[in-house]
Amino acid sequence: MRNAIALYEEACKRDDAHSGYYNRNVRVPSDDGAVMVRIPTPGSDSMDLTMWREQDLLDAIRAYVGSAPQLLHAQSDPPFQIHEFIEGDLLDDVCPAGTPIPDRVFHGIQDLFGQLLRVPSGKLPGAPEGWPEDGDTVGFAGRLFALVRDIRAAGDGPTQELYRELGVPEDPCAFLVRAAGDLQSRPFRLLHADIHRKNIIVGPARTVFLDWELALWGDPVYDLADHLHKMAYLPDEEKRMRAAWAAAAPAECRAGWAADVRFYLAYERMKSAVVDTVRWARLISAATTEAERRTFARELGAKFDAARPFWGPDARTASQPADFERAAARWARRTARHRSSGSAPHPPPSGQ
Repeated sequence: MRNAIALYEEACKRDDAHSGYYNRNVRVPSDDGAVMVRIPTPGSDSMDLTMWREQDLLDAIRAYVGSAPQLLHAQSDPPFQIHEFIEGDLLDDVCPAGTPIPDRVFHGIQDLFGQLLRVPSGKLPGAPEGWPEDGDTVGFAGRLFALVRDIRAAGDGPTQELYRELGVPEDPCAFLVRAAGDLQSRPFRLLHADIHRKNIIVGPARTVFLDWELALWGDPVYDLADHLHKMAYLPDEEKRMRAAWAAAAPAECRAGWAADVRFYLAYERMKSAVVDTVRWARLISAATTEAERRTFARELGAKFDAARPFWGPDARTASQPADFERAAARWARRTARHRSSGSAPHPPPSGQ
């Protein structure tokens, strides 16, 4: 693409980026119209499984998935991508959690699942060494468990103390590992693995799905469960989406799906509590009002309430908002002392 570096340099100067967890996205005018410059966020800890570079995946699926953004340019030094700019609104802005989504968006999600489940494996980039073999859903679940265990173990001293104080088990996956052995074998398919309201643009002519950096080759039922967990549908909508996914999925992908989606939903709830312990501790400790602090503490408490059944019958975790507020305040003080002493943090998990 002509003047790609100039567009990147312009994006670096701008302070109006839309920032996700892993990338900054900046709308920049070009000779051919507006484009989106996508720049990795330096130093972001990896909290998700990853397999491929996003640009390689977007190139591979261009002919099969019509609702992904078009990749216009990518390079590694400096690292950035340029995507087409999609006119429209984020679904989260027009239909936040607790409100119904439009029928055309619902049908767009169903169509996306149908397209993902039919992308030929031979057209995708190769899987990393040691990735589970096609159909090894138990091995795929093992990869998911390894990620959560890495996250739980990788924190520095103050973070480990926070986990212990709130009652997060040292092995948060132990209880669910036993259930994983009952997963039905299914052929692997392409998964987006991050379809939620902040990754969906509702445009005047089409619905577009963003952020493909977490795409995986794995159990297709996991993609449905991940989506249901992150979308927080109204009850009737969730029932409708389950039926829509089943209608879009080939028969071989539906073997045992109704039972196994419950397993993956349990995993997502457990993972959310582990991952968000530190994220929400930051929010609580940085809150400027008591009301804001209490709101964040209630949100983290709700995540623990959802995860607690999957930490075993003997799990003893914090449950009251005040417990989370006090723990976050102590964590913030310990973290400040830890940093002032010059202690180096543990490296973040690899995400692989």
